[in-house]
Amino acid sequence: MLAQERRLAAIAAASAAAFRHSDYHQVRAEDVAERVRLPRGGEKDTGRSAVWLYNEVRSRRVLVALAAKHAFDEFTSGENAPEPVASMLGAAESVAAALRRIARFHQVERFLLAQVRLGIGDISTSEKRPSAAQTPPVWLTGTYGSAAAAGWEGRVTAYAEYLAPRLDQAARAVAVPPESWAKTSAERLSELAFRAMSDDADAPADRQAEGLAAYWLARDLIPLTGEWADRLHAAERTAELVEKIGPNGRSRANALLVVFQVLLDSSPLLARAAEVGAELIPLLAGSPADGVSLCDVTSRRGLALLRLGDTAAARGCFEESRRIAEKLPDSADPASLVARAEHNLAELLVDEGHAERGRAILADVAERRSAGVPQTGAGPAWRRHTLTRQALARATTRAGRVVDGVSLAEATLTDREDRLGQDNVNTASARVTLAEALLAAAHPAQARHHLTEAMRLRSLYLPGEGYWPQYDLVRLAEIELHAGFPAQTVRLLDDATVTTTWFAERVSPRLHEEAVLIRSLGLTASGEALTALSDLAELPQTKAVLRAQATARLTVGDPASAARVLDALTPDESAPEQAETLLIRARVAAALGREAAAEEACQSVLALAGDQIDATHPTVLGARLGLALQRVRSDRAAEVGELLAPLLDRRALAHGKPALGDGHPLLAEAMALAARAGSPPTRTPEDQLWENF
Repeated sequence: MLAQERRLAAIAAASAAAFRHSDYHQVRAEDVAERVRLPRGGEKDTGRSAVWLYNEVRSRRVLVALAAKHAFDEFTSGENAPEPVASMLGAAESVAAALRRIARFHQVERFLLAQVRLGIGDISTSEKRPSAAQTPPVWLTGTYGSAAAAGWEGRVTAYAEYLAPRLDQAARAVAVPPESWAKTSAERLSELAFRAMSDDADAPADRQAEGLAAYWLARDLIPLTGEWADRLHAAERTAELVEKIGPNGRSRANALLVVFQVLLDSSPLLARAAEVGAELIPLLAGSPADGVSLCDVTSRRGLALLRLGDTAAARGCFEESRRIAEKLPDSADPASLVARAEHNLAELLVDEGHAERGRAILADVAERRSAGVPQTGAGPAWRRHTLTRQALARATTRAGRVVDGVSLAEATLTDREDRLGQDNVNTASARVTLAEALLAAAHPAQARHHLTEAMRLRSLYLPGEGYWPQYDLVRLAEIELHAGFPAQTVRLLDDATVTTTWFAERVSPRLHEEAVLIRSLGLTASGEALTALSDLAELPQTKAVLRAQATARLTVGDPASAARVLDALTPDESAPEQAETLLIRARVAAALGREAAAEEACQSVLALAGDQIDATHPTVLGARLGLALQRVRSDRAAEVGELLAPLLDRRALAHGKPALGDGHPLLAEAMALAARAGSPPTRTPEDQLWENF
């Protein structure tokens, strides 16, 4: 403890002792000063002078503020740290419980706090003089320093230190509070609680606490999160009231259905939505009249589980929704609901790494859903069809067919712009899919343009801590990594919500792990591979994580260890994953001096091209660059031109773009290597700056 804090703590104890036993106007500065106990040299102190006390506190307001702080700290000493809460009701109750504790303190220390109430507004005669100094005294920030500074201003923040961690935990039920938010909020609530409970000492303590907690929700928490938190609180209160009234499964199901919809439609809380869905499904399953609602809830819970990363549970939900849909009457349009389940199962396959299988199913669903879609308008039939087309574009890209993926994504975006306009959130969603396709097709600059435009729009409609805004941020970080700016990748993710434990627990552990993985790749490319390895060790050891570990170990100069990591990879990879693993194996083999093994790995990548992935896929082009480097090292420069030709070719492919986007690192490396091999790419008049002529 700092010296000033020790002095203020001693003054606080002395002040509390004085005001506990005497009226405010009867307590003199000398009465407090003589009670101060501070070690002086080797002897026990026997008190201080009134002048010394005045120099420390400068005002009787500070004395009473410190007295309240000391008394409350004594009252709450030994209490446990606050427990995490999981709902808006839990947040309100935890804050109300803390305020009830403060109300109990007001009952126990009624006399002392009456003196504090009198003294906190006291202005001394010296302060009223025109010649009085205008500069307030300065106390260092600390337990008692903060209380003293607030007391000088006429505020009582004695309860702030107790409230702050409880408000922080309450806020974390629905959001990640910024730094110092809880402290500021606690100081404001402390002052309000003191005024309310001191001015109306006979009011029911429970009602006071609940009223102040409701004010805190409206004043601090809802502005932090957005209006969706208010809707969620209302829905939770309704569900609680229904449960208290009596056992009625129908009413309970209706109330929980509203909670479920608010959680999925407005909030970032996917984990909680999945829990509420699990509670809701048995309530709906008991009534045949609820078949459509049961199918919808089961399907939407599966989507939440998919984004959480629980693919097994998600598959169970999607398959169950299909079984429910197949039993529905024709009036419920079961064919559409079955197609939705198949669409979701196909997206699940894509996420599990079976993109080709998922792509085939989505193509079939898209064809069925295209029947009867009008040429204009945004009706349900078109909505279902465009969602499947968007998923098909993603699956095609993930399957390694990047040229077709870009074409499909562009067509989907154009269709949505025509029907919805450019400033629609669902148009922005299609733009994100196009950005992903462009990134996979080695056009990071164009991908960045589309993604940032989509992020601007989505931020207007979706909570910033939610899955999709954070998904966009992770994609932007990935774009910067592939564009050759790994430091920017690290900067984007360093303070992002997606990398926090709160996001991993409440929103999506899967997206959190992906963000940490991409940040680790950025660290590796930035020369901080050891830090990256430390972060990667904390993640589940998936194939992508193992590949990242191998790359990091290769970067730190340990190719033998990298080779052992790659050996742990199972052979059941998709074609794009196989190509990526083979390319890393080639680099590891080259670092170990095994040129034949490196050549074989690169040739294996080229063998995948055409039949399984695009010949112009960036990984295939990376293998060509690796082979060209080998040719240069082995004095076979004559073969370099043929190997680099697809990389340097600037002719447009079927998607209207060259194989590599302008500024792509692979293109820059290929041009430099071609010049080194004595066959630099030819420059046309269109490649030169015309203003110079």
